[in-house]
Amino acid sequence: MEMQPFSSPQRQSVTGILIIFAGTLYKIFRMFWAVVLYFIIQQSTPFSVFYALIPIIVVALAVVHSYISYKNFKFHIDYEKDELVLTKGVFSTDFIAIPFDKIQQVNFERGILERIIGIYSLVIDTAGSDQKEIKIHAIEKENAEELSAILLSKKEEQQRTIDATDSANHVVDNTEWTYKLGVGRLLKIGVSSNFLRGFGLIIAFISTLYNEFSRLFFERKELLLEEADKIPFPLESFFIFAILAISILLLSIFITVAEVFIKYYNLKLVQTSERLHLEMGLRTNTKVSLKPRRVQIVSIITNPLQKWLNIYEIKITLAGSREKNAKSKISIPGLEEESTKRIKSFLYGKRAEGEKAVFKPNIVDFLRRVNFGLIPLLISYIIPLIFEEVSISEWLIFAVIYILSMLFYNFRMFKSTKLTFSEDFLVKSYGVWNLVEQTTEIYKLQSVSINRPLWYKRRGLVNVSFHTAGGDISFRAVDEDILTYLNYSLFRIQTSEKAWM
Repeated sequence: MEMQPFSSPQRQSVTGILIIFAGTLYKIFRMFWAVVLYFIIQQSTPFSVFYALIPIIVVALAVVHSYISYKNFKFHIDYEKDELVLTKGVFSTDFIAIPFDKIQQVNFERGILERIIGIYSLVIDTAGSDQKEIKIHAIEKENAEELSAILLSKKEEQQRTIDATDSANHVVDNTEWTYKLGVGRLLKIGVSSNFLRGFGLIIAFISTLYNEFSRLFFERKELLLEEADKIPFPLESFFIFAILAISILLLSIFITVAEVFIKYYNLKLVQTSERLHLEMGLRTNTKVSLKPRRVQIVSIITNPLQKWLNIYEIKITLAGSREKNAKSKISIPGLEEESTKRIKSFLYGKRAEGEKAVFKPNIVDFLRRVNFGLIPLLISYIIPLIFEEVSISEWLIFAVIYILSMLFYNFRMFKSTKLTFSEDFLVKSYGVWNLVEQTTEIYKLQSVSINRPLWYKRRGLVNVSFHTAGGDISFRAVDEDILTYLNYSLFRIQTSEKAWM
């Protein structure tokens, strides 16, 4: 009798040792780079043979760890129990059994090293798991595709559904629409995205190095203060500050653009009659294939600048995702408005999305946000009381700027937030700069929870959370008239016979 594919324990490709070795060295570098940098800048520290042996010892340990990890990692399919079985470990052995009906997605990833060698990593996302997805490194392309097809087809058999695309023996899934993200749109995304994140990375980097360099600057403190007194004031000083601020801003934009290119380079989206296929990435090449019924929440994101440039981003949250596991969310940036409509039409069909009822948060929600926003300001009042370098007048200037910014932010959030019910959909919209529209199908809701603090009762307000298999949609301080539509949502959940996983 011919053996079924992957029924006996399999190892990764031998090149997997190299992948594990590179990953181990990268983790060590991330953990100890600050320590290494500290020793480099300590010019007074005498060189010794011990320091020369450290990298040799680290590399040797990484080689041993990689080889043992490779030898202990095995996987096979248990056809009798309908599950994928993995064993792994270095100092202890872990046994992992994944039932076919718990598998949500089977994706492909390829880092730069993997693309050079010509191998794939198989990523298996399971439903209801708080841990990160299961990853099998270093598999030949043919084996990866065959294993993926088997896992998906077996899952479909478990659920007794018909899916002609999950097996290579079924009919061809014809391509209906293709979208490619060009270099020009990538550049527009980077320039119009949240480059404040790049600014934050710069500040974090400077903060990390501050302690390492503070001793060197402290020794020259008096000299620096004397030089600072020679700087003309105020126009020349303002000019220097402006140059510095613009430089940091431009560097922040450059970091954001580089990050966008690395993450989304060569993005290709292919819609077939049954699935949506996505491939992207320069450093890590990711391939994702999804079916509409597994989609739980669809978020469309843009900002005023991107809207003017006709740039939108779609984030798709699948069943089994967790908010803390961002990898389980699929992001498709750089889309035109017409493309977002096409994707939503494929995922949801041509069902009506017209408004049935629209709810806005009560002014109580705005006041709550303002009250919480004042807490950091009150705490910061301690600074001028403790440090003589900071005067009360300087703190007052900071306080006024902070209050105005905080009020503007919270008012914009309050005015933009709304919850819309339609016949089949629930839509939440919100945003200050980035405008977000979250959509979920009502029949895919798992449950609805209501919370009412004591001070809400007199005003007739409630907090509502809609729970899906991919995360929650929450709405605070809404009029209790929403309860009628919650009953409608629960009715749709109980009476629907559609598959949502």
